[in-house]
Amino acid sequence: YPDLRSDLKRSWPDVESGNDTKFWEGEWNKHGTCSEQTLNQFQYFERSHDMWMSKNITEVLQNASIVPSARQRWKYSDIVAPIKTATGRTPLLRCKPDPTQNKSGPKTQLLHEVVLCF
Repeated sequence: YPDLRSDLKRSWPDVESGNDTKFWEGEWNKHGTCSEQTLNQFQYFERSHDMWMSKNITEVLQNASIVPSARQRWKYSDIVAPIKTATGRTPLLRCKPDPTQNKSGPKTQLLHEVVLCF
């Protein structure tokens, strides 16, 4: 499925290790297999890409002037609000500690993942 693979490289890449195939395999094993009653593997990934196209969270955040920045900080609620408005769903934000941060300073988290359930 070269077209779907190309689409997924744009909409759902592995931004940590760069190994998209291994990442997608893990996502299917963790989340997709529970949808096998209604969606086969191809349909699961096709639906994931379609959702990204129709509810592009990066664009939603950019439209709310929330963009990556080394200086600007946002509250959890500042990020949730535009996503909820755009999707009609309350997202779960998964964050990770900033690895460049001084251990003794205030704790800053980096947005790692936005989870939406439909």
